[in-house]
Amino acid sequence: MEESGLQLTFALIGIFIGIAIGALGYRLLSKSQRQVSNIKLRLLESERQVAELKADMSRHLVDTHRQIYDARAALEQLEQRLKQEAGAWAIASDALTGNEDSSLKTAAQEPLADEANASEGHPPRDYADGQNGTLSEDFGLKATDDEAAQAPQPPRY
Repeated sequence: MEESGLQLTFALIGIFIGIAIGALGYRLLSKSQRQVSNIKLRLLESERQVAELKADMSRHLVDTHRQIYDARAALEQLEQRLKQEAGAWAIASDALTGNEDSSLKTAAQEPLADEANASEGHPPRDYADGQNGTLSEDFGLKATDDEAAQAPQPPRY
């Protein structure tokens, strides 16, 4: 009987230890499950916000496109009205269309004065006049005494 009681005691101790290990494991796993579920909720919330932002951006782009279309239509109406009034005043429509080309040129399309002078047959040089023939680091930076005296000094703080 003593041996059967000892086995029963070991079995009960094993069951209690198993229950304790199971409860501890469940508690640890449930924390990680809660963390996973919280992360999933945050991910779903972020995805919802991204979807809202996409929808808002889509509406914004559609509104902008509509406004551009309306502006173009208004511009075309204004141009037609201008041509009609020019016809009524017997102004040549060529004079109106000639100004369109010149007014649409940008500063980037117009040649610079230096570029116009450079294109008169002289290629750009990477050498200096004189005996050495190469440009020094301070080429063109030397100032006369009058210019140095008149040059503004930087502020000192």
